[in-house]
Order: sequence, then C-alpha cells, then structure tokens
Amino acid sequence: MRTCVLTGAGRGVGAALAEKLSDSWHLILLARDEQRARELSQLFPTADVVIGDLSQPEQVAQAVGDFIAESDIDVHGFISCAGIEGAVPVSNMSDSFLTDVYAINVLSPILLTRTLLPPLRKSRGTAVFVGSTAADLVFPGWLPYSSSKAALTKAAQVLRAEERDIRVSIVNPGRIDTDMQRDMAAKQDREFDPSSAMSAESVAWSIMQVLEAPADVVIDELTITPFK
Repeated sequence: MRTCVLTGAGRGVGAALAEKLSDSWHLILLARDEQRARELSQLFPTADVVIGDLSQPEQVAQAVGDFIAESDIDVHGFISCAGIEGAVPVSNMSDSFLTDVYAINVLSPILLTRTLLPPLRKSRGTAVFVGSTAADLVFPGWLPYSSSKAALTKAAQVLRAEERDIRVSIVNPGRIDTDMQRDMAAKQDREFDPSSAMSAESVAWSIMQVLEAPADVVIDELTITPFK
C-alpha cells in the first residue's frame, strides 16, 4: 500500500480527503496536539498520526522527518491541505497574525516538502499543494490569505522546475462550503451562501484525481470552481 503524508485532516477538505484515501493509502496525518491526535486516530484508525504544530514550521518538519526515518516508511505522496483564513485589513493586522498565516499556509508546506524530498524522489512520488483562486483575485481585507496562496503557487512552480523526479501540482479551489469560508465571510460582515459553493467532498475528489493521475502525466495546475 502506498503512503501519503496529509496535513489538514482535522476538518473541511482535508478530512474529506482522509476519508476518501484511507481505504487505498496508508496515511500519515499531522495533529497539532495530543487531543487532536487522539481524535484523528479514532476517525482514521489505520493511519499514523504525528504531532506537530504547523505554526512552527521547522518543528513540524523535524517531527515528520524523524517519524519517517524511525519507521523506515516509503513515501509516495504529500498533500498540503492545511490552511488558515487571513481576512483582515492591513490597518488592523497584527504582526503575530500575519506570521501565523505565512507559517501555516506557506512555510510549513515548503519545509515539509524539503523534508520529504528524498523519499518522494525514490518513489517518483507526487506533491500536491492546495492553493486558492484567491491568489489571483483582489478583495479588500484579503492581503494575508491571498498573498500567502500566491506564494504557495509560486513555490509549487519553482519546485516543479527543480525536481524532475517528482510530480508537483497546485490545486486552486474557488469557494468551498467549509468553516473557514464561513469565518472569513463573518469577519467581512457578509452572509455566506452555501448554494454558491462547492462541497468539501467534491474538492477532495478533485485533489485525489491529481494525486492518482496515471504515472506518465503530471497535472501542473488545476483550478476548481463552483458550477451553479
């Protein structure tokens, strides 16, 4: 059975992905603390769970690297699905908020990928970054989130150019019916309309197609938007 490291399995698209992949992949999931680790272990009993806080990129990359080395596991896939919302005007933005958005949305995916390069090269595996259509859109108050997703897109593009033995993909979903989207809408004093959004399960299905694409192709970039 192939092994995939997945971040963000605790909710939303990441949880839907873990559900879809758990029957055919051995999953290594990330949990920010002991309580979340217990919850993930109960939801996905066949998965391994590594404790690491994505707001601490160096620490979480070290934790994953140590686990893989100690377990002597081959890694065939990495999906960076974890992310936090970042809707706040620049005038109200704290230093710590911007630092957390970039740590979780950009730095952790990059450092985790660097840690996983040796096993992914060996398996000619696939790295999938979950970005956002917000990377190319301009909304007042979205500087932290949009710019972090734009940085993640560029990171995927450069990594693809550097690593010829690894398939690197960026998946950019539009509006999804998740808690994060509802939180962002609430911060902007607007109603979230679920009928205008995709389900987490549909987006997870799309990401799974990228991960499991035939071995002779790479899906460089995939944009997914609601069809209403």
